[in-house]
Amino acid sequence: MVHFDQLIFGDEFMTATTPQLRFWVDMALECVRRDHTPSLSPGDQTGPFLTARALGMALAALNDAHAYASSRTPLLSLNDTPGLASVTNPDIAGAAACAQVLRLRYPNQASLLESAWIRWLEYFKFGPETNSDQLAGRTFGTAVHKFGDADISKAAAGQYTPTGESYTHTAPPIQPTQGYAGARWGEATPLLTTRVAGFPFPPGRISDKKVNPSPHYTDDFTKVTTKGYIDRSLGRSLEEEVIGIAWGYDGPPEIGTPPRLYMQVVLTILDAIEARMTHQLSGVDELQIVAGVAIAMADAGIDAWYYKYNPEHMMWRPAVGVRNAIEGNGVAVPNWLPLGRPDTNGSGTGLTPDFPAYPSGHATFGAAAFQLLRLFLVEKCVATFDENGIDNVSFDFVSDEFNGRNKDPRTMQPRERITLPYCSLWQAIIDNSVSRVYLGVHWEFDGVTTHDSENAGDMFGIPDSPSVLGKTGGVWLGAQIANQIAPKLGITQDTINASKIL
Repeated sequence: MVHFDQLIFGDEFMTATTPQLRFWVDMALECVRRDHTPSLSPGDQTGPFLTARALGMALAALNDAHAYASSRTPLLSLNDTPGLASVTNPDIAGAAACAQVLRLRYPNQASLLESAWIRWLEYFKFGPETNSDQLAGRTFGTAVHKFGDADISKAAAGQYTPTGESYTHTAPPIQPTQGYAGARWGEATPLLTTRVAGFPFPPGRISDKKVNPSPHYTDDFTKVTTKGYIDRSLGRSLEEEVIGIAWGYDGPPEIGTPPRLYMQVVLTILDAIEARMTHQLSGVDELQIVAGVAIAMADAGIDAWYYKYNPEHMMWRPAVGVRNAIEGNGVAVPNWLPLGRPDTNGSGTGLTPDFPAYPSGHATFGAAAFQLLRLFLVEKCVATFDENGIDNVSFDFVSDEFNGRNKDPRTMQPRERITLPYCSLWQAIIDNSVSRVYLGVHWEFDGVTTHDSENAGDMFGIPDSPSVLGKTGGVWLGAQIANQIAPKLGITQDTINASKIL
């Protein structure tokens, strides 16, 4: 990663996409990291849904300005494209559009971004003859930013009041003043998709809010009570704890939020493909999929938060639900605490995110990103699906949670450096989802379920392949977002069908 304060131009960002444009992909991720540091507190786009929105807009602007300037089909449908048709250098236009969105979305980092822009121009020897291209790109970037003019009001705090009813969201006992994030974010305007319909209710409650005793809920209750407890005394393995923390990125200093994590994974995979099979994917291919993934995560956040605060779908977090179990749906455990979201580089333990549980944002964001990437790689003949929809995209990844520098809140010492090996993106989708159970911040059904033998309902359990994935949970929801965007990237229905997530 190239940091603003380093601005080292080198091979570090010169693998996937062209080096000129890859720099701005990395800058977008760097804005997320810096936005979650004490030096810029309070940040501009903190939290997962705002991060996803900013990344989606910035990388869509990068791709689409470049597309208009090079006679390609853009991803978004914006009419405000003055000057792009006469651009002489599409890289300048794309970079300027991306930089403009970042400036407008991250005003606290405006001076840092301007410095980065100047150094970028100098390094790649772009002269004053490109000023008109810069202007066209910045104008387009402003138009993309203005697409979300209502975002501030939709993201405003204080728009949810707990009712106290069973299964509904409220602050956990050890965080009584944490607040309620994103109550109206589900009303934001998506960049590219439409609302996913037919999303199931969670088990354990029904639409009239009466208790609905459910073996599925009880099984999930038992699992999170043991696997997600604050220490490993009830049955969580060390490997499960590592998975829980590695897929964290719960907004701590120096790390940021899950959309940054998933984009890091996407870039890691694209870089590995480029190193292994040079030019198998073109620079435009890589630019399109990076932008598509960012848009998918932005829109996935809107659907996830819509259902999180929908009264018929809302579900309390385990930190509240385990202590207040209703007869027939588990046995209450007084004073139960979760391991909690990783308060990396901080000192908190047992903490829970400040929004409802169902569906899991992690599961929804991650599935949207990774489903779209695996569809794209199969369409481009870089990967394949087996008969059950499992892909063969293998990769190794080092999470910033375990990069050997960031500190564990329990020991205040840097965690060791750990490389996570994956044999498929499907495996990553599943680990990312169940990681939240190992932290005790989600029920398993918030993320993933298995459908029954008649495919008539969803059951407790982790599906061993996409062919038996249930519709209950964020994995299915996020995949539906990806499937909507896929045709914009030239992905055929046959490829979507072969993924087995329909």
